[in-house]
Amino acid sequence: MSLSAAASLFLLFLFCEVEQTYSSWGVTYGSQYICALKGSTVRMSCMYRHPSQEGNIKISVTQTFWFAKTDEGPVDVKTQEEYADRLEYSSSKKNCTLTIRDVKESDSAVYKFRFITSRSGGSYTGEPGVVLIVTDSDPNLTVRKKSSSWNSNLICSSSCVLPDHSTYVWYKNGKDMEIGTYVYNTWVDSDDTLSCALKGREDFPSPLFCVNNKRCNKVTYSHARICALKGSSVSFYSSFNSYYSSDFVILFWFSPGRSKEPEDLRQDPRYLGRVHVINTIPQSTLTIKNLTENDSAEYRFIFKTNRVTWGSDLHGTTLTVTDLQVEVTRTSTNQDPQYAELKCHSRCTPAGYHYYRWFRNGQDIGHSKSTYKVLINTTDRISCSVLSFKEHKAPEVYAPVLTSVSADPSDGIVEGNRVFLKCSSDANPPANYTWYKKTKMSAHPLHRKDSEFYLNPIQASDSGEYFCVAKNQLGESRSGNLNIDVKYAPKRADVSLSHAEIVEGDSVNLTCSSDGNPAPFNRWYKDNQMMLQGQGGVYQFTSVKSEDSGTYCCEVGNIYGQINSSTVLINVEYSPRLPSVSVNPPGDVAAGSSVNLTCSSAANPAATYAWYKEDSTSPAADGQTFTIVDIRGEHGGNYYCQARNSRGHHNSTLHLIVVSSSVSSAVVGSIMFLLLIGLFLSAFIIFRKKKAVRQIHQTREGPGDNEAKRLGVSLPSSTYFEQCFPLI
Repeated sequence: MSLSAAASLFLLFLFCEVEQTYSSWGVTYGSQYICALKGSTVRMSCMYRHPSQEGNIKISVTQTFWFAKTDEGPVDVKTQEEYADRLEYSSSKKNCTLTIRDVKESDSAVYKFRFITSRSGGSYTGEPGVVLIVTDSDPNLTVRKKSSSWNSNLICSSSCVLPDHSTYVWYKNGKDMEIGTYVYNTWVDSDDTLSCALKGREDFPSPLFCVNNKRCNKVTYSHARICALKGSSVSFYSSFNSYYSSDFVILFWFSPGRSKEPEDLRQDPRYLGRVHVINTIPQSTLTIKNLTENDSAEYRFIFKTNRVTWGSDLHGTTLTVTDLQVEVTRTSTNQDPQYAELKCHSRCTPAGYHYYRWFRNGQDIGHSKSTYKVLINTTDRISCSVLSFKEHKAPEVYAPVLTSVSADPSDGIVEGNRVFLKCSSDANPPANYTWYKKTKMSAHPLHRKDSEFYLNPIQASDSGEYFCVAKNQLGESRSGNLNIDVKYAPKRADVSLSHAEIVEGDSVNLTCSSDGNPAPFNRWYKDNQMMLQGQGGVYQFTSVKSEDSGTYCCEVGNIYGQINSSTVLINVEYSPRLPSVSVNPPGDVAAGSSVNLTCSSAANPAATYAWYKEDSTSPAADGQTFTIVDIRGEHGGNYYCQARNSRGHHNSTLHLIVVSSSVSSAVVGSIMFLLLIGLFLSAFIIFRKKKAVRQIHQTREGPGDNEAKRLGVSLPSSTYFEQCFPLI
């Protein structure tokens, strides 16, 4: 709060009725107005009184407290969070003190003391209270003599409460002389000029103090601060004086911090052609034209005579170059077009500018006030300027446009990685953003309000379409949809059968279900052997066979990984095949002996067996093997076995021959006779062959042999002819 506002508030309270001194109930404050610098410690004191008794009833105080805000009645400041750990009460003999440490500008308020007594309705609030003004700007310092003597020490004082243990900077003739306490103990001459400032607030020095009280060395400025519009011109004014003479050798303006030593602005290339100085003793005027924001700085004036040089350390005039801004102060809601209140303003308030111009979509609408009320469309662009600088317009305000979303990376997004989403738009005032993810039924808002956010690590469930809405006080704009396609390896693989009970000849489908992105490939395995057919997600048996029984699984995978499913059993049921029958011992069965008839058949489920004799409807026996003991003639004949399961049955027949024991001996004798005849014939044929071979040998040893002997040629032996030309 400014000091001028504080003074106005103080004057207002002077008209309030002050507690009467002689009243039996009352509160008297030590001070009704306190100015304090931010960060200082403030103490408010008071005294309170009340009757000791009424009639025969003694009155005592049961509660005392200070309060500042009365929106909901008097509330003890010690219970308020904004004062936590900064307050202290003290009281003794009806004295009351409130101490607030490290005061803030928000502590500015009227503080009142209240006490409550044991009497019914016996509470009392002291009026008018204590006005506390906390400022963060000018501490309102002055330099004065500690006493009236000529050589008295100088002190730096303030009308405001300053922070404890404040450090002071003392200036003599514009030069920084020392840093210390509020007392200046160094010797001064009659021509000296002094000033003081708080350390850290050197831009708020005290007014110059002439030791002589009349004539001294000094430089004063018409303004401590000046605000000017970008592109305009500004003038700085200073008055200067020398105690000894007016024979000035050097007069120039400079800006501290732009060079190590003070440099005449007229020599600074940054101000070339824009600076003009007029020195008319005892005044100097600096004018800067075509201001830019870089010209925002402090400007000081120094002089030099033959005997004295005015220092360059004391604060001069601070220039703030500002650009106009259009502020949206209020808008209506749920209207299209909507109603808006706009204000043309700047960071600071330039002097002398009272009339404005407003522009809508580039056209001057002829409105000259600093505020403008308008029904605005989302396509409107509005700006303002001061009347004398129409070419220097404030940046236009408008609803968001060109809203878009982007992702980094934009493709090849793999689960587990980090993805950065960004919403961009063109808007003034800057837009706020809301993110949405589309679902099948609607758009689901995300808990993201910034223009950008991370999906880290991104999950497969984050796949989908995203968009954002950019919104400011003048409207909103929706982006297009951005598809996020998260790639990942299969996480599951399940195999299912089209039906549970499988009968030979049925049409059966094996289905492999899986996830993964991109869509995974499928391989089928039977009994751990890869199948050549059926590489898709469905393996079909158009007519299943018994040999298709087994355990099946599928393997699914893509470029990011692969997994195997659990196995599923295919159990093909079928009716019994044609049974095979056997007799043990084989052949005809002799009466009185035993025989086993065995029947077997492939079937699923396993078959049960029954034996029947021809022309009998009742089974002769059950089971896979039928044993007949002490067989007799009536046991002979045709038998058939029946293999049966839940899917059907099949029969197979055999003929059983039963013979007597005598017939069996005759047959054996006949067989032995035939074997003896066979042996005799074989021996006779062998004998005849050998005799024929000897005759051939004798015939071949004739005249030819003699001729061969005469010629010395050896003829083949008979053995050779026997080997190459065997006799039949």
